[in-house]
Amino acid sequence: MELQEEIEHARSLAPSYVLLQSNPLRQLISRTTHDAFAGRRSVEGFLEFMGALIKDETGVFRNHSIDIRLLFINSLKSKDVQVEALSELKLDDNAAARLATRKANINAMVKGAVDKGILTIADAKINFSTQLLQDNALIPSKIMFDRRLVRLNTSMLYKQNKFNLFREDNVGYAALINDLIVGSIDLPYDEYGQAPPTPIDRIPSFLQTVSSHIGIFHLDPNRVLDVLLDFYIKELLRNFSFWIALFKQSKWIEANHASLIMAHLLGYKFEYYQNYEVKNSPSELYYGCAILIKQGLVRLYDLLPYLKPNEAEMEAAKKSYLEHMNKEMKTLNAGGLSMYGALGEEGVAEILERPAPKVADDDDGEHSDYTANDVVELTKALLAVGDIYHAEQMFAKYEKLLDMHPEIAHHIYRLCDVILQPAYERYVPDAIKEKYVLFAQAAEDSKIKSEFGNTVPKMERVLVTDYMKEGCHDRSKKKCYTFFYQDWNQDLPRCETFEDLVKVFAPVMRMAGYKTYLAPNLIQKLLLIVRSIIERQNEYPDAKPYCMAIVREFLLPAVSFSNTNPGTMASVWELLDLLPYQERCALYGEWGNDFYKKTIETKLLKARTILSIKHCIRRVSRIDVRKGGRDLGKLSNSNPMLVFNVMLDTIQFMDNLAPYMADACRYMGDFAYDVLSYLLTEKWTGSQGPGRMKRKKVTEIEDVAVWIRALATFTGMLYKKQGVDPAPLIKYMIHRLRHNDSVDDLVLFNEFITKLGGIELINDALTDHQVISSASSETVRSEAFQPLSSDNRRASKRVLSRLKEALKADNAALELVVLLYRLKESFGQEKVVMAQKLGKKIDFVQRTIMQFMELLTQIFEPPEYATLFPSAVTLVKEYDLPESLVMQLIRPITRYNLHTYQGPEPSPDEPHPAFKSLIEQVPQFISDPSVLNIITAEFYVIFWQLSLYDIQVPEEHYLSSMRRHKNMIAQCQDTRSEFYTSNRPSVVSKTERQSQSSLEALQQDLPKHKKEVEHVMEVLKASQARWFPTDADRLPLISSIIQYCLLPRSIASEVDAVFCSEFVLLMHRLGVKNFSSLTILDKVLSEHLPTAVLSFTEYETTIHARFIYHIFAKMSEWHKDEQVYLKGAHGDGLIGFQKKWNVQSSSQEVAKEDLLSYQEFKRVTHKWHLKTSLAIEQALLSGEENQIRNAFLILRQFVPYFPIIREHGQVLVKATLELANRGDKDKLSILARSYRAYVEKGRSRWITKNAFLGIEEPEPEPAPRTEKLTATTTTTTTAATTTRSKSTSPPHNDKRDSSSDRKRSRDEQSSHANGSKRVRHEDEDRSKRDSSGNRHRSAPTTPTARERESARESSTRDSGRGEGTTRESARDSPRESTRQAARDSPREPGRVRDHARDAIREAARDSARAPPKELSARDSRGANNGGSAAASRKRERTEDERDRDRADKRYSREDRREERRDRDRERDRERNRDRNDRDTRDRTRDDRNDRDRRHRRR
Repeated sequence: MELQEEIEHARSLAPSYVLLQSNPLRQLISRTTHDAFAGRRSVEGFLEFMGALIKDETGVFRNHSIDIRLLFINSLKSKDVQVEALSELKLDDNAAARLATRKANINAMVKGAVDKGILTIADAKINFSTQLLQDNALIPSKIMFDRRLVRLNTSMLYKQNKFNLFREDNVGYAALINDLIVGSIDLPYDEYGQAPPTPIDRIPSFLQTVSSHIGIFHLDPNRVLDVLLDFYIKELLRNFSFWIALFKQSKWIEANHASLIMAHLLGYKFEYYQNYEVKNSPSELYYGCAILIKQGLVRLYDLLPYLKPNEAEMEAAKKSYLEHMNKEMKTLNAGGLSMYGALGEEGVAEILERPAPKVADDDDGEHSDYTANDVVELTKALLAVGDIYHAEQMFAKYEKLLDMHPEIAHHIYRLCDVILQPAYERYVPDAIKEKYVLFAQAAEDSKIKSEFGNTVPKMERVLVTDYMKEGCHDRSKKKCYTFFYQDWNQDLPRCETFEDLVKVFAPVMRMAGYKTYLAPNLIQKLLLIVRSIIERQNEYPDAKPYCMAIVREFLLPAVSFSNTNPGTMASVWELLDLLPYQERCALYGEWGNDFYKKTIETKLLKARTILSIKHCIRRVSRIDVRKGGRDLGKLSNSNPMLVFNVMLDTIQFMDNLAPYMADACRYMGDFAYDVLSYLLTEKWTGSQGPGRMKRKKVTEIEDVAVWIRALATFTGMLYKKQGVDPAPLIKYMIHRLRHNDSVDDLVLFNEFITKLGGIELINDALTDHQVISSASSETVRSEAFQPLSSDNRRASKRVLSRLKEALKADNAALELVVLLYRLKESFGQEKVVMAQKLGKKIDFVQRTIMQFMELLTQIFEPPEYATLFPSAVTLVKEYDLPESLVMQLIRPITRYNLHTYQGPEPSPDEPHPAFKSLIEQVPQFISDPSVLNIITAEFYVIFWQLSLYDIQVPEEHYLSSMRRHKNMIAQCQDTRSEFYTSNRPSVVSKTERQSQSSLEALQQDLPKHKKEVEHVMEVLKASQARWFPTDADRLPLISSIIQYCLLPRSIASEVDAVFCSEFVLLMHRLGVKNFSSLTILDKVLSEHLPTAVLSFTEYETTIHARFIYHIFAKMSEWHKDEQVYLKGAHGDGLIGFQKKWNVQSSSQEVAKEDLLSYQEFKRVTHKWHLKTSLAIEQALLSGEENQIRNAFLILRQFVPYFPIIREHGQVLVKATLELANRGDKDKLSILARSYRAYVEKGRSRWITKNAFLGIEEPEPEPAPRTEKLTATTTTTTTAATTTRSKSTSPPHNDKRDSSSDRKRSRDEQSSHANGSKRVRHEDEDRSKRDSSGNRHRSAPTTPTARERESARESSTRDSGRGEGTTRESARDSPRESTRQAARDSPREPGRVRDHARDAIREAARDSARAPPKELSARDSRGANNGGSAAASRKRERTEDERDRDRADKRYSREDRREERRDRDRERDRERNRDRNDRDTRDRTRDDRNDRDRRHRRR
């Protein structure tokens, strides 16, 4: 290492130098001295190094009070002593040579130091041995020098002066004191009698006086210095600067080095007060010492040994402090029970009394009156005079000094205020500074005026040592106090830039620890600086990290220790509100997770706060929510992280507290709400803290966990009642919806929408009343969808306005819609999930989408709503949304434009202006543009943009609501009514006002609704001719309408499903050109049930079933009355029910004979019932859980109108009974029992097929009493009974029956008597042959043939079970086979299958088989010729029907018995289950009581 580097290294070690301890600087000097002594280093190099350090050009050693000369002298002296010791020993040759070399080196080192002036000759004579001095020619003779030294010591120590010491000393000291007093007595005093400070120019005369007295009276210089120190301390307040300057110029201070003697003398003064005067040292002594230490006249470590308590006592005090803190923390963490003792005899616990602290007796039996802590007082004095350096040394030496004595922090923050002032002047705007100056001046004036009134007397200026009295007034004594040391802030560093906030300001602040709550003015100034910098980030782009460090390290801890001061919290929030939410969350996370673990004080603060929080939460209940809320609000003013963490954990375990805790949060500020939002976001994820597993949001049985439901309830209530900014929840949902596992988080979103918007999630099917209300005004709709709970009512306008702002920010509303749809689509990629679970997820997301869209339409006005979403093309192309969802999003905007259109009357040949822009966009985003060649874009837009409100007016619904409100008003006005007498007058008056307001709103809504519907109808009538091209084929047209319009919208919501059915009927009533109502009805009622059963989810099936049900119900009404049918189907020029349809016949004028007749309509309706029965029966017998569930959902919708035919009902009852009687009691069995109850109620409405078709039932004829007839009847009865027993047996697998078995069965059955009943396919063949033989005759088949036709339908239904296709193909008649072959054969080019025509043909064939009411003469003759055979068959049928009736009754009785047995078994199981539950609860209660008793004993 080079010399200069070595010198710089020594200077860098200066700050770490500690007196009387081993340190790197002392070791460096010792090492260099030893190297030169041992010859490993040149003497010249050592002397240069020694000279550079002693000269101290930079002053670094002088600033740190290091006597570097003494360190080198001590090192050289140790080598001199080593040489002397070795010289007295007998050494070998090598050792003697080595000793000689080292002796020469030490001589050269000392000689060189003296020659170069590094050391004086006096230094050498005082410190080195006489032999070394003689060797270096510093003394002429060692012997003579030793002799003279002995004589001098003897003369100084043992020889007495020959004069009166007592008299001479007293006279000398008295003269000295007198001259010191007289030296400044001539100065003029002020008007208050106070002496002025002594001028500095008199210092030489004072020093001359002191020197002369010492010489004349031979006074002890140290005692003279002691006298001067007494004068210094006595005159400290007004004359300290004079005495400091005198000391610096005196001989007691050499070369600006600290005086050890002065330190000892000051220490003796402390000992005098500690041991002799026995009273606390005066404050002037502490401040005098502090100024001397700051000026470098006294070293701090020279004075510390004289202070009381000493180092050992301070260490013991620290240990006692830590033990007390740890003990209290353990007690608090143990819970409240640790404060109580064991239960007494009366079972009541009493709080334990803490033992009184023991007082230690003094050894002499007397109590010491010295109570001052010299260490603390000296530290305060050092800080008061602005000596930061030595104060840091005090804190370094005495750990926990500031924590044990927090009042020291006031002195530190006084310095920080001055350090921070330049930054305050630079960064804070002048307007704000002037405002605060004005506030401070006004406060000062107010204070003075309150003390002295309007006239302020002249005040005497009094100097004091307590800086906290600065500027204070004493009214009685008319004194104004001023701190005596006005130069205390001269040497302090200054914070000039934002970098200095961390480099200069923060180190001083750290000395005070987490005590910033003691300096509110400093916190206010710091907040203004940081806030001004953050507000001007463009000017200071690099300042943000420094500001965040200040917030993190000082401002947030100030809030925690503020002792529930709301002002501190509010001031900090004004700053934090400027930061982005993500940065605030980062601060909160560090605040909650790291801050409370840093020191023992923060840990104890956490324990105390948590105990208080739990105590408050335990007292929160329904009747004292407000009181508990106030207590929690106070606690949240200082430690919101702890308050809300404990609160949310408690809510998760006790969900019944959620609404009360949300109400208790009303007394909190914006800062607390922001922290609560952050903690809610953390708790929503299931977090339980660092290092712990997250909670599961779904239980093992796929239910939402209790804790997430409780949090959802609390969240919704909080955002609703307290108006908290909902942006965190929306951001959390946006973040979570990007993941496919976010379905469980939707419960938060649902509850949030329910609480704020009053829109409850639709879990069950809507009632007809609610569906109709959805097509009414807002008043009717709000009454119909009244929330079940009062907590779910719509929030206030203030809360909704904040919600609107959050949804509009960053396109949050659009992003939520897109992400919800993406989540729904992501389920299609899951392959492991069961179909039922997957369907539930899809339904849940779909209901959430509809709930959110309803919220948007309610809280946003249409112009505002239009700004939320881009154009339809953008939504489809860029956001990849389906056309159906896009049209739903755009619908509120289009409807608003339609109803508020004020422009010129639109042309009949052009689309309405409200639809025009969207019509132009349709070709750009529709998935299959070719479909627009079949249906026009105008029809597509009109269908998707209208709502149920636009096409019908439920006038009776309005009138019913009006009558209800009028009745309520009458009850409120009638003083004798039950409502009036059972409620308070305020409730009655409020109800009357509400009813009157609703009535007036309804009276305005009804005419408005009618007017708007009339307007829509005019638009539809004007545009219906353009909906479908004239050259479009009917079947592709109907298929396109179903695929692109009806099917997507009928599974969106129940209101949309009803709209689809009403719009189809509206199109029929409007007589839309080129539109076949019969064809679309046939396709919907014949072909769409299997689709719903197989492919739809549970919710989609419920919705779509309502669509089909409404059409089904309308057709059933037409079926009951011919006039109703003719009016609805034929109407006045309606073309929808044409039997033959082509382009030429699609005009508006259609002949009556071309329309479907009423009898034909009955046949078509029967076909629809038959198809429905087959589809439902096949689903029930499929064994697939999804199909069975969907079938029951459809059946429950169809209960009023299906089944209506007895044969269909019996089949469904049988299939339902098999499902209900399954051994496992699953959900399907419950559905089966539920539906069975419904269908049993409607059994009385069942009719036969003939009655349904309008065919008269044949009257039974009495059988002749002959033996032959009796035998025949007996045979018939036996065969009928056998057949009935077979028909009632469970269906078996047809694949097991070979063709030979079926043939043998037919042969065996054909061997019965002529009156016995044949198997189904033979009856069908004979029926078809009879029908073929009589095709050209007016007389149809006989009643026996009709019975066989009914049997054919029954067997057709049977063929639908299991392997329905195989059995049906084996038993089909030749005509059916021919018909199927013709249906499946290739058609001519340009022809497609005509479902309506097929339905009409089948109805016509059924009509041909049915017997007419009247027979022609020729048919009568034919009937007479075959009379005997007909009579025989009639008798056989009569007996057969009787046997069947008896079997039905017996079967019904067996069913009833089985039902009763099932009910009894179920009731027994319920009783056993209840008994087990009671036993379990009793055991749990007993165990809990035992644990409580054991705990109380402990």
